[in-house]
Amino acid sequence: MQRVIVGKRKQPNGKTLLFYLYYIDGKRHRDTAKLFLVPEKTQADKIKNIETMRIAEAVAKRKSLELDAIDNGVKIHREDPHIMLIDYVMKTVQESTNKEWIDGRKNFCSMVRGYKEDTRVVDVDRTWFAGFVKYLFERGHKTNTVCGRVNILKAVLHRAELDGIISHRPDFSGLAPTPEPSQRCFLTMEELRAMAAVEEIEPRLKNPFLFACFTGLRLNDVRTLTWDKIENGVIMLKQHKTKEVVQIPIGANAKKFLPKKTGPRVFMDFPSCETWYGKKIKQWAKLAGITEKNVSFHVSRHTFATICLASGGGDIFTVSKMLGHKKITTTQIYCKSLDEGRRKAINAIPEL
Repeated sequence: MQRVIVGKRKQPNGKTLLFYLYYIDGKRHRDTAKLFLVPEKTQADKIKNIETMRIAEAVAKRKSLELDAIDNGVKIHREDPHIMLIDYVMKTVQESTNKEWIDGRKNFCSMVRGYKEDTRVVDVDRTWFAGFVKYLFERGHKTNTVCGRVNILKAVLHRAELDGIISHRPDFSGLAPTPEPSQRCFLTMEELRAMAAVEEIEPRLKNPFLFACFTGLRLNDVRTLTWDKIENGVIMLKQHKTKEVVQIPIGANAKKFLPKKTGPRVFMDFPSCETWYGKKIKQWAKLAGITEKNVSFHVSRHTFATICLASGGGDIFTVSKMLGHKKITTTQIYCKSLDEGRRKAINAIPEL
């Protein structure tokens, strides 16, 4: 039986305080978890409370194991309270193979170096957080970039809490910026035809990008796609980024850019340098006459979603499943892009 349990106490402000209750030598002890459950007025409140309880239960379990170990004469090793934030983040980087995930955390570390390089994990509080957000905005970073770095920090502190480096995560409510709705860049069918017609671009560069435009796969998923993940004309794989399992039929357009089988991977000669490939895609777009759009490999994913929705061949729920989105609201962003395109088309009509 677990020795430490999570208790609850209703507060005058409507929130519920969580605390840890346990006994040592028959004496009752109670430690505050410094975590609160909020009144469940929305689905978001319910999800937040589930996550809060999950954290509290994980900490209670760890505390129970520590008490049992102490009773058995085992000396508990505790993390150094002076662990540097950058060192801790880089330690987590070494445990991953997701390049996009790694690059995001390395970029976060470079921002911390510019702000306060000697920050320890235990130094991160509301004051530090507010200063970091202000520093990022002063450096010219856009709101959504700042939101992304804030989310990394929250994830790092969550891990630090579970590792016992900090007793609880600080409350940053009211300090984090609100993400701005993003306008997704995508290519039209006419633009795709123009890019496909550019003869100067060799197949090893052309095929992966255009294949992604008609399947919605991310760069890492295209690069690592193997033939055994394709069965009866359907791609079935676990996404590299979200670990969501997707099933994507390979349509007639996508089949045109499937190379002949020469090895286990579909695109055996996929460019090894993403930066170089990214530059080549931009040059390719210009050769196709696309000069007003910043075309990157990820634009292929936006293109797939937009084409599916615009053609009427797929409803938003079906498209969301193929993209592997966890929330339908993420897919709805593409609907906004279509609405904006329709407005531009109407406004371009000359007056009578």
